[in-house]
Amino acid sequence: MATASPKQSRPNPRVAIVALNWNGWRDTLECLESVRHLEYPDFLMIVVDNGSQDDSIGRIKEWALERDGYLLVEYSEATARAGGEVVQEQSLAATLPANRAVLIRSPENYGRTGGVNIGVRYALLRNPSADAVFLLDNDAEVDRDCIKALVEVGKRENAGIVGGITYDRETKLLQYALRSTLLRFFFSPLVRSDLPLPEESVDCWQSANVAGPAMLIQREVLERIYSARGCYLMDAIFMDGEEFEFCYRSILAGYRSIVTRKGFVWHKGERFARRALSTKRYYYTTRNHMLLAGDFLPLHWWVLFHLYNLPLGFVRILKVLKTGRPDVARAILCGMIDGYKGVEGKWKQHDDREGVQETLSPTISKSSVP
Repeated sequence: MATASPKQSRPNPRVAIVALNWNGWRDTLECLESVRHLEYPDFLMIVVDNGSQDDSIGRIKEWALERDGYLLVEYSEATARAGGEVVQEQSLAATLPANRAVLIRSPENYGRTGGVNIGVRYALLRNPSADAVFLLDNDAEVDRDCIKALVEVGKRENAGIVGGITYDRETKLLQYALRSTLLRFFFSPLVRSDLPLPEESVDCWQSANVAGPAMLIQREVLERIYSARGCYLMDAIFMDGEEFEFCYRSILAGYRSIVTRKGFVWHKGERFARRALSTKRYYYTTRNHMLLAGDFLPLHWWVLFHLYNLPLGFVRILKVLKTGRPDVARAILCGMIDGYKGVEGKWKQHDDREGVQETLSPTISKSSVP
Protein backbone atom coordinates (compact mmCIF):
# COMPACT_ATOMS: atom_id res chain seq x y z
CA MET A 1 0.00 0.00 0.00
CA ALA A 2 1.38 3.38 -1.01
CA THR A 3 2.03 5.90 1.74
CA ALA A 4 0.23 9.21 1.38
CA SER A 5 2.25 12.37 2.05
CA PRO A 6 0.25 15.18 3.69
CA LYS A 7 0.77 18.54 1.98
CA GLN A 8 3.04 20.84 3.98
CA SER A 9 2.59 24.44 2.81
CA ARG A 10 3.51 26.83 5.65
CA PRO A 11 6.77 26.65 7.65
CA ASN A 12 4.68 26.94 10.82
CA PRO A 13 1.29 25.31 10.15
CA ARG A 14 -1.71 26.70 12.01
CA VAL A 15 -2.48 24.28 14.83
CA ALA A 16 -5.81 24.04 16.63
CA ILE A 17 -5.55 22.49 20.11
CA VAL A 18 -8.75 20.68 21.10
CA ALA A 19 -9.41 19.67 24.71
CA LEU A 20 -12.62 18.22 26.12
CA ASN A 21 -14.02 19.26 29.49
CA TRP A 22 -16.68 17.38 31.43
CA ASN A 23 -17.14 18.44 35.05
CA GLY A 24 -13.36 18.86 35.27
CA TRP A 25 -12.67 22.59 35.32
CA ARG A 26 -9.77 22.34 37.78
CA ASP A 27 -7.82 20.10 35.42
CA THR A 28 -8.86 22.17 32.43
CA LEU A 29 -7.56 25.39 33.96
CA GLU A 30 -4.18 23.80 34.65
CA CYS A 31 -4.14 22.57 31.05
CA LEU A 32 -4.96 26.08 29.78
CA GLU A 33 -2.15 27.58 31.84
CA SER A 34 0.37 25.19 30.30
CA VAL A 35 -0.83 26.01 26.79
CA ARG A 36 -0.15 29.71 27.41
CA HIS A 37 3.56 28.91 27.64
CA LEU A 38 3.83 27.06 24.34
CA GLU A 39 6.82 27.99 22.17
CA TYR A 40 4.92 27.89 18.89
CA PRO A 41 3.97 30.89 16.74
CA ASP A 42 0.48 29.98 15.51
CA PHE A 43 -2.02 28.03 17.59
CA LEU A 44 -5.59 28.38 18.86
CA MET A 45 -6.80 26.75 22.05
CA ILE A 46 -10.30 25.24 21.78
CA VAL A 47 -12.13 23.86 24.82
CA VAL A 48 -15.32 21.90 24.23
CA ASP A 49 -17.50 21.68 27.33
CA ASN A 50 -19.31 18.38 26.94
CA GLY A 51 -22.55 19.21 28.75
CA SER A 52 -20.96 19.68 32.19
CA GLN A 53 -23.33 19.56 35.15
CA ASP A 54 -21.10 21.63 37.44
CA ASP A 55 -19.97 25.25 37.11
CA SER A 56 -17.19 24.46 34.61
CA ILE A 57 -18.23 27.11 32.09
CA GLY A 58 -18.38 29.84 34.72
CA ARG A 59 -15.02 28.82 36.19
CA ILE A 60 -13.30 28.83 32.78
CA LYS A 61 -14.75 32.26 31.95
CA GLU A 62 -13.69 33.59 35.35
CA TRP A 63 -10.15 32.28 34.79
CA ALA A 64 -9.96 34.08 31.44
CA LEU A 65 -11.20 37.38 32.94
CA GLU A 66 -8.45 37.24 35.58
CA ARG A 67 -5.74 37.26 32.90
CA ASP A 68 -4.91 40.65 31.53
CA GLY A 69 -5.59 40.90 27.80
CA TYR A 70 -6.90 37.33 27.50
CA LEU A 71 -9.66 36.82 24.91
CA LEU A 72 -12.10 33.97 25.45
CA VAL A 73 -14.70 33.62 22.69
CA GLU A 74 -17.77 31.58 23.64
CA TYR A 75 -19.80 29.67 21.02
CA SER A 76 -22.81 27.40 21.08
CA GLU A 77 -22.46 24.02 19.42
CA ALA A 78 -24.44 25.18 16.37
CA THR A 79 -22.32 28.31 15.90
CA ALA A 80 -19.10 26.33 16.28
CA ARG A 81 -20.21 23.75 13.71
CA ALA A 82 -20.79 26.67 11.31
CA GLY A 83 -17.21 27.90 11.76
CA GLY A 84 -17.87 30.65 14.30
CA GLU A 85 -18.88 34.29 13.85
CA VAL A 86 -17.01 36.72 11.59
CA VAL A 87 -16.48 39.50 14.15
CA GLN A 88 -15.36 37.09 16.85
CA GLU A 89 -12.99 35.33 14.46
CA GLN A 90 -11.46 38.65 13.49
CA SER A 91 -10.86 39.42 17.16
CA LEU A 92 -9.18 36.06 17.63
CA ALA A 93 -6.96 36.67 14.59
CA ALA A 94 -5.84 39.99 16.08
CA THR A 95 -4.87 38.41 19.44
CA LEU A 96 -1.61 36.66 20.25
CA PRO A 97 -1.93 32.84 20.43
CA ALA A 98 -1.02 32.68 24.12
CA ASN A 99 -3.83 35.11 24.98
CA ARG A 100 -6.78 33.60 23.14
CA ALA A 101 -9.08 30.61 23.35
CA VAL A 102 -12.50 29.42 22.24
CA LEU A 103 -15.02 27.82 24.58
CA ILE A 104 -17.70 25.73 22.85
CA ARG A 105 -20.80 24.82 24.86
CA SER A 106 -22.27 21.44 24.04
CA PRO A 107 -25.84 21.03 25.36
CA GLU A 108 -25.31 17.38 26.26
CA ASN A 109 -22.64 14.77 26.84
CA TYR A 110 -21.65 13.35 23.45
CA GLY A 111 -18.79 11.30 24.87
CA ARG A 112 -15.16 11.83 23.98
CA THR A 113 -15.73 11.12 20.31
CA GLY A 114 -18.70 13.44 19.82
CA GLY A 115 -17.23 16.24 21.92
CA VAL A 116 -13.88 16.19 20.14
CA ASN A 117 -15.64 16.07 16.77
CA ILE A 118 -17.37 19.37 17.53
CA GLY A 119 -14.04 21.05 18.25
CA VAL A 120 -12.36 19.59 15.17
CA ARG A 121 -15.25 20.62 12.93
CA TYR A 122 -15.00 24.20 14.14
CA ALA A 123 -11.20 24.21 13.72
CA LEU A 124 -11.43 23.13 10.09
CA LEU A 125 -14.34 25.41 9.11
CA ARG A 126 -13.25 28.65 10.79
CA ASN A 127 -11.37 31.35 8.90
CA PRO A 128 -8.42 31.00 9.01
CA SER A 129 -8.78 27.25 9.30
CA ALA A 130 -6.33 24.90 10.96
CA ASP A 131 -3.63 23.02 9.06
CA ALA A 132 -3.45 20.44 11.84
CA VAL A 133 -5.35 19.56 15.01
CA PHE A 134 -3.66 18.66 18.28
CA LEU A 135 -5.82 16.52 20.59
CA LEU A 136 -4.88 17.23 24.19
CA ASP A 137 -6.43 15.65 27.26
CA ASN A 138 -7.74 18.26 29.66
CA ASP A 139 -5.95 16.51 32.53
CA ALA A 140 -2.59 16.93 30.79
CA GLU A 141 -0.10 19.78 30.79
CA VAL A 142 1.76 20.30 27.56
CA ASP A 143 5.52 20.88 27.40
CA ARG A 144 6.31 24.25 25.85
CA ASP A 145 8.19 22.67 22.91
CA CYS A 146 5.76 19.80 22.31
CA ILE A 147 3.83 21.09 19.29
CA LYS A 148 6.96 22.49 17.66
CA ALA A 149 8.63 19.08 17.98
CA LEU A 150 5.61 17.15 16.66
CA VAL A 151 5.26 19.47 13.66
CA GLU A 152 8.97 19.13 12.79
CA VAL A 153 9.00 15.34 13.10
CA GLY A 154 5.76 15.06 11.13
CA LYS A 155 7.25 17.03 8.25
CA ARG A 156 10.48 15.06 8.28
CA GLU A 157 8.71 11.70 8.35
CA ASN A 158 5.76 12.62 6.06
CA ALA A 159 3.43 11.42 8.80
CA GLY A 160 -0.30 12.03 8.94
CA ILE A 161 -0.45 11.47 12.72
CA VAL A 162 2.31 12.20 15.22
CA GLY A 163 1.98 11.34 18.89
CA GLY A 164 4.08 12.59 21.75
CA ILE A 165 5.08 10.53 24.74
CA THR A 166 3.34 10.96 28.07
CA TYR A 167 4.85 11.22 31.53
CA ASP A 168 2.96 10.87 34.78
CA ARG A 169 2.75 14.29 36.39
CA GLU A 170 3.15 12.97 39.92
CA THR A 171 5.76 10.23 39.54
CA LYS A 172 7.57 11.75 36.50
CA LEU A 173 7.73 8.23 35.07
CA LEU A 174 6.99 7.28 31.48
CA GLN A 175 3.29 6.55 31.10
CA TYR A 176 2.59 6.13 27.36
CA ALA A 177 5.00 5.74 24.46
CA LEU A 178 2.98 3.35 22.35
CA ARG A 179 4.55 1.07 19.78
CA SER A 180 1.54 -1.04 18.98
CA THR A 181 0.20 -3.28 16.23
CA LEU A 182 -3.26 -4.39 15.15
CA LEU A 183 -3.04 -7.84 16.75
CA ARG A 184 -1.48 -6.60 19.98
CA PHE A 185 -4.40 -4.21 20.46
CA PHE A 186 -6.96 -7.00 20.21
CA PHE A 187 -5.09 -9.85 21.92
CA SER A 188 -3.88 -8.15 25.06
CA PRO A 189 -3.40 -9.48 27.77
CA LEU A 190 -2.77 -12.76 25.94
CA VAL A 191 0.26 -10.99 24.45
CA ARG A 192 1.97 -7.80 25.56
CA SER A 193 -0.07 -4.85 24.26
CA ASP A 194 2.97 -2.86 23.07
CA LEU A 195 6.32 -3.71 21.54
CA PRO A 196 9.48 -2.67 23.42
CA LEU A 197 10.62 0.80 22.48
CA PRO A 198 13.64 1.20 20.20
CA GLU A 199 16.98 2.37 21.56
CA GLU A 200 17.33 5.94 22.79
CA SER A 201 19.09 7.06 19.60
CA VAL A 202 15.85 6.42 17.64
CA ASP A 203 13.63 9.46 18.09
CA CYS A 204 10.43 8.15 16.44
CA TRP A 205 8.72 4.90 15.47
CA GLN A 206 5.59 3.70 13.70
CA SER A 207 2.61 2.63 15.78
CA ALA A 208 -0.94 1.45 15.06
CA ASN A 209 -2.06 3.44 18.10
CA VAL A 210 -1.21 6.90 19.39
CA ALA A 211 -2.10 7.89 22.95
CA GLY A 212 -4.88 10.46 23.21
CA PRO A 213 -3.18 12.86 25.64
CA ALA A 214 -0.96 14.20 22.82
CA MET A 215 -1.93 13.54 19.21
CA LEU A 216 -1.21 15.83 16.23
CA ILE A 217 -3.32 15.08 13.14
CA GLN A 218 -2.85 16.68 9.73
CA ARG A 219 -5.89 18.38 8.20
CA GLU A 220 -5.71 16.18 5.10
CA VAL A 221 -6.09 13.05 7.21
CA LEU A 222 -9.08 14.45 9.09
CA GLU A 223 -10.80 15.48 5.86
CA ARG A 224 -10.13 12.08 4.29
CA ILE A 225 -11.72 10.25 7.20
CA TYR A 226 -14.63 12.69 7.39
CA SER A 227 -15.40 12.39 3.69
CA ALA A 228 -15.61 8.62 4.07
CA ARG A 229 -18.01 8.49 7.04
CA GLY A 230 -19.22 11.95 8.07
CA CYS A 231 -17.28 12.16 11.35
CA TYR A 232 -13.67 12.36 12.52
CA LEU A 233 -13.43 10.18 15.60
CA MET A 234 -15.89 7.30 15.37
CA ASP A 235 -19.14 8.47 17.00
CA ALA A 236 -20.33 4.89 17.54
CA ILE A 237 -17.53 4.28 20.07
CA PHE A 238 -18.52 7.15 22.41
CA MET A 239 -15.33 6.68 24.46
CA ASP A 240 -12.37 4.26 24.82
CA GLY A 241 -10.60 2.88 21.75
CA GLU A 242 -11.21 5.93 19.57
CA GLU A 243 -7.51 6.78 19.10
CA PHE A 244 -6.68 3.30 17.89
CA GLU A 245 -9.68 3.26 15.55
CA PHE A 246 -8.73 6.61 14.01
CA CYS A 247 -5.03 5.76 13.68
CA TYR A 248 -5.65 2.40 12.07
CA ARG A 249 -8.31 3.82 9.75
CA SER A 250 -5.74 6.42 8.69
CA ILE A 251 -3.08 3.77 8.14
CA LEU A 252 -5.46 1.87 5.88
CA ALA A 253 -5.95 5.13 3.95
CA GLY A 254 -2.20 5.28 3.35
CA TYR A 255 -1.00 7.68 6.06
CA ARG A 256 1.82 7.07 8.51
CA SER A 257 1.11 7.06 12.24
CA ILE A 258 4.18 7.60 14.41
CA VAL A 259 5.23 8.41 17.99
CA THR A 260 8.22 10.58 18.82
CA ARG A 261 10.34 11.13 21.91
CA LYS A 262 10.79 14.79 21.01
CA GLY A 263 7.35 15.97 22.14
CA PHE A 264 5.73 15.16 25.46
CA VAL A 265 3.02 16.05 27.97
CA TRP A 266 2.56 15.60 31.71
CA HIS A 267 -0.57 13.59 32.46
CA LYS A 268 -2.61 12.70 35.52
CA GLY A 269 -3.71 9.37 34.09
CA GLU A 270 -1.69 7.25 36.50
CA ARG A 271 -3.61 8.81 39.37
CA PHE A 272 -6.89 7.90 37.69
CA ALA A 273 -5.63 4.36 37.07
CA ARG A 274 -5.34 3.94 40.83
CA ARG A 275 -8.93 4.95 41.50
CA ALA A 276 -11.78 2.55 42.22
CA LEU A 277 -13.02 0.49 39.30
CA SER A 278 -15.09 2.40 36.74
CA THR A 279 -18.19 0.70 35.41
CA LYS A 280 -18.21 2.95 32.35
CA ARG A 281 -14.63 2.24 31.36
CA TYR A 282 -15.16 -1.51 31.68
CA TYR A 283 -18.35 -1.39 29.65
CA TYR A 284 -16.95 0.65 26.77
CA THR A 285 -13.60 -1.14 26.64
CA THR A 286 -15.33 -4.52 26.53
CA ARG A 287 -17.94 -3.52 23.96
CA ASN A 288 -15.72 -1.41 21.70
CA HIS A 289 -13.03 -4.06 21.33
CA MET A 290 -15.73 -6.36 20.02
CA LEU A 291 -17.15 -3.74 17.65
CA LEU A 292 -13.73 -2.84 16.26
CA ALA A 293 -12.69 -6.47 15.85
CA GLY A 294 -15.45 -6.82 13.28
CA ASP A 295 -14.17 -3.74 11.44
CA PHE A 296 -10.46 -4.52 11.28
CA LEU A 297 -9.60 -8.18 11.91
CA PRO A 298 -9.35 -10.64 9.00
CA LEU A 299 -11.80 -13.53 9.30
CA HIS A 300 -9.41 -16.06 10.84
CA TRP A 301 -8.17 -13.57 13.45
CA TRP A 302 -11.75 -12.46 14.11
CA VAL A 303 -12.78 -16.06 14.88
CA LEU A 304 -9.76 -16.51 17.16
CA PHE A 305 -10.53 -13.21 18.91
CA HIS A 306 -14.04 -14.34 19.82
CA LEU A 307 -12.85 -17.77 20.95
CA TYR A 308 -10.45 -16.00 23.28
CA ASN A 309 -12.58 -13.00 24.23
CA LEU A 310 -15.62 -14.86 25.58
CA PRO A 311 -13.81 -16.87 28.30
CA LEU A 312 -11.61 -13.86 29.09
CA GLY A 313 -14.72 -11.79 29.75
CA PHE A 314 -16.11 -14.34 32.19
CA VAL A 315 -12.73 -14.54 33.97
CA ARG A 316 -12.80 -10.77 34.42
CA ILE A 317 -16.35 -10.95 35.77
CA LEU A 318 -15.34 -13.56 38.35
CA LYS A 319 -12.32 -11.50 39.40
CA VAL A 320 -14.29 -8.33 40.06
CA LEU A 321 -17.04 -10.27 41.85
CA LYS A 322 -14.36 -11.48 44.26
CA THR A 323 -13.50 -7.83 44.98
CA GLY A 324 -17.10 -7.14 45.95
CA ARG A 325 -17.97 -5.09 42.87
CA PRO A 326 -21.07 -6.62 41.25
CA ASP A 327 -21.70 -3.30 39.44
CA VAL A 328 -18.43 -3.66 37.52
CA ALA A 329 -19.20 -7.31 36.76
CA ARG A 330 -22.58 -6.21 35.41
CA ALA A 331 -20.89 -3.55 33.25
CA ILE A 332 -18.54 -6.12 31.70
CA LEU A 333 -21.46 -8.49 31.03
CA CYS A 334 -23.47 -5.64 29.45
CA GLY A 335 -20.48 -4.76 27.32
CA MET A 336 -20.17 -8.34 26.08
CA ILE A 337 -23.88 -8.61 25.31
CA ASP A 338 -24.00 -5.26 23.52
CA GLY A 339 -20.81 -6.06 21.65
CA TYR A 340 -22.34 -9.23 20.23
CA LYS A 341 -25.57 -7.38 19.45
CA GLY A 342 -23.68 -4.58 17.70
CA VAL A 343 -25.01 -1.84 20.00
CA GLU A 344 -23.28 1.51 19.37
CA GLY A 345 -23.11 4.94 20.97
CA LYS A 346 -23.88 5.85 24.54
CA TRP A 347 -24.51 3.05 27.02
CA LYS A 348 -28.11 3.12 28.24
CA GLN A 349 -26.83 2.99 31.83
CA HIS A 350 -24.15 5.64 31.29
CA ASP A 351 -25.99 8.30 33.31
CA ASP A 352 -26.94 6.05 36.21
CA ARG A 353 -25.52 7.28 39.49
CA GLU A 354 -24.00 3.92 40.32
CA GLY A 355 -20.45 3.02 39.34
CA VAL A 356 -17.83 5.59 38.51
CA GLN A 357 -19.51 8.69 39.89
CA GLU A 358 -19.90 7.16 43.33
CA THR A 359 -16.58 5.32 43.40
CA LEU A 360 -14.38 8.33 42.64
CA SER A 361 -12.74 9.90 45.65
CA PRO A 362 -13.95 13.47 46.30
CA THR A 363 -10.34 14.63 45.81
CA ILE A 364 -10.12 13.17 42.31
CA SER A 365 -11.51 14.94 39.26
CA LYS A 366 -14.14 13.19 37.16
CA SER A 367 -12.90 14.81 33.97
CA SER A 368 -11.42 11.65 32.49
CA VAL A 369 -14.79 9.93 32.32
CA PRO A 370 -17.23 11.90 30.12
